[in-house]
Amino acid sequence: MSIRSLAKNLPKDPDNSGWVLGWGVIQSKPWKFVDIYASKDAAEAEVANRGTGYQVEYGSHELGTDNFMGGIQP
Repeated sequence: MSIRSLAKNLPKDPDNSGWVLGWGVIQSKPWKFVDIYASKDAAEAEVANRGTGYQVEYGSHELGTDNFMGGIQP
């Protein structure tokens, strides 16, 4: 069971219209964006549920897509 995010309630990315900031759960190879979360703890819980190959990064997510840019400082 996936922990659902409330992405629409996350802070807006001031540099990208339609994007929000938060803790993303991603898989690098092959690329897969799972979801974005308000807290690192919630994102880490999702990674624990999914297993090997997934990671948590803070970044910006374009709502309604799988676009995510990580490597941003919280």
